[in-house]
Amino acid sequence: MTVRPPAGATETSQGIDRSSPVPLYHQLEQLLRDDIAGGRYAVGSPLPSESAICERYGVSRSVVRQTLTNLAAVGLVRTERGRGSFVAEQKLQERFVQRAAGLFDDLHRMGYSIRTAVLAQERAELPLPVQDFLGEQQGLRIDRVRSVDGRVLAFIRSYLSAERFSGLLDEGLEDRSLYGLIEQRWSLRPTKGSRVVESVGAPEDIAPHLGVEVGEPLLFLRGTSRDQHARPLEWFEAWHRGDRTSFEIEILPSDGRPTSHVLVDHGSGAENQGEVGPSSAKQRTGPAAARPITAADPAEGLQGRIAATRVIAVLRAHRIEAPAELASVLVGHGFSLLAVAATGSQALETLAALATTEAVVGARGVRDAASVEAAIEAGARFLMAPMDARDEVLPAAGATPVMLAGLSPAEVSTAWLATRTPVEVFPFSMGGASYLRTLRDALPGVPVVPAGGVGEAEVPDLLAAGSLGVTIGSALCPPDALARGDLALVAERARSLRRTVDAAGHP
Repeated sequence: MTVRPPAGATETSQGIDRSSPVPLYHQLEQLLRDDIAGGRYAVGSPLPSESAICERYGVSRSVVRQTLTNLAAVGLVRTERGRGSFVAEQKLQERFVQRAAGLFDDLHRMGYSIRTAVLAQERAELPLPVQDFLGEQQGLRIDRVRSVDGRVLAFIRSYLSAERFSGLLDEGLEDRSLYGLIEQRWSLRPTKGSRVVESVGAPEDIAPHLGVEVGEPLLFLRGTSRDQHARPLEWFEAWHRGDRTSFEIEILPSDGRPTSHVLVDHGSGAENQGEVGPSSAKQRTGPAAARPITAADPAEGLQGRIAATRVIAVLRAHRIEAPAELASVLVGHGFSLLAVAATGSQALETLAALATTEAVVGARGVRDAASVEAAIEAGARFLMAPMDARDEVLPAAGATPVMLAGLSPAEVSTAWLATRTPVEVFPFSMGGASYLRTLRDALPGVPVVPAGGVGEAEVPDLLAAGSLGVTIGSALCPPDALARGDLALVAERARSLRRTVDAAGHP
């Protein structure tokens, strides 16, 4: 079928180049972005109607709608039912770099006018997690509301040690940097910390200070900071207005240390690699101990392996006939990363059998310390877990890399910061390749691997959208074929998938 351009469209209409391999909706999106940035359409003003955009640029209505959807996803426009699309108020973008700095200092460096109102500055009973972090039952609580360029931005609650910083109760913190004061008076500065971002409803005691309704979605940031002596400095919680704030997370190398976990051999004679040292890695025996991944391996590390093969093959069946022969078929077609579903009744036996082959085998769906340790003992060299299991899985995993699964930008960024391994985007079918592009635009430094219903037909678009690789289950290895040992069917699908992956190329 031949698709003709709309009447009046030329080979190049109003900046649209029909001879270009760049999709029309991407070209139109860039043109509208330029118009907004250049002031053609002011904040709050309506964009032309869909029909007017179609006529001006010589494109179809479906192209216009895809473009407006993309612009809305990144916060450049907002769409009101029955009224059309409007240029959105631009959000203040905060950057999370692997450096410890306060919000006041970051915004001040960017040239913003900052006001800070102090609502509470007192001794208080600390919440239990804060007690664990600061090592005190009573501490200091400071509540502040921060405004930027006249707009209320965030409500910030800080907890600090009463023993170390009792003098803070006598200090005026209106329009001052807390970290700046601590460095000036106590010669302490934040040098290390952690940050967690999630979406929450506005609490009843916070909402009035931000000018929002109770339950309205907010961006919630929880963090801890340590000083140059590695002692706890601050625990803070900040509720940000989501309509005025976005978070950009920039990933930087950490002074020569690896920024992602690498596959680790747990045998007694192998060199331990990763973000934890040999002393903290649990020593284990089992099939994996015989096959270290050394520095000479050209695809060192889990991220490197995924980038090289582009596919993690999930083996999901209660019983797998001839696992060693199955691994030979998959590895022979270039699919060396195999993940055994931990829910299978013979998952541990299958892991042990696969661990003696040339495949790099992992366990998918581990949820607790017991299943993690059992999988590693059986030979798993990487793990895949849901986001809600991270608190149990990560401590038990030791130096074994863990891929967490998330869907929203907040979940994906949290998973990456917690593990420094590629993140599964699950289920990818919720947004498809279009959502993946939006996610990659929001988190350009985070390697993602879509999962959940991925078939061969979706692979080219997903790889083109910027995914490191894909997770494929029954589309490559049907459970019934695994149970009856139908290696011919698996080989046929593996050949076809290999051709598709190779045609898509590498980033």
